[in-house]
Amino acid sequence: MRIFMMILLLLTVPAFAQTSATEGKEGELLPQPLCTYLINRSDQTIIGTISTASQTLPSGDSVKHRSNFKLAAGAREQICAAGPFYEGRRLELVIRTLIPLFSCKTKLDQEIFLDSLPQPGGFRKLSATCS
Repeated sequence: MRIFMMILLLLTVPAFAQTSATEGKEGELLPQPLCTYLINRSDQTIIGTISTASQTLPSGDSVKHRSNFKLAAGAREQICAAGPFYEGRRLELVIRTLIPLFSCKTKLDQEIFLDSLPQPGGFRKLSATCS
């Protein structure tokens, strides 16, 4: 019985560790970056920003890491980050022109598609697939 309990414990601990590791806490930093692709599925250029969660430096200053992108119609660009992440290993994605038009927090575990859908009145709605 004791050996059975020890084997059961050894089988459940790695599974629990794997589950908690994939969830990720706010501010988590990874030793290796996670990567995915931004893919522009629209027929127009889309610009925006990918940013991390805030990080407090030893000096006490709070900083965020930001990277701007400009994707032509049909283009794709790889993005990578090692953190600091928002809860659940997410980054903030903002699509903008002069002002922010769409914002979400997304994981880097799958490709991120950027879309521009026609709306009544000749306007277009910009969006992204966020997980």
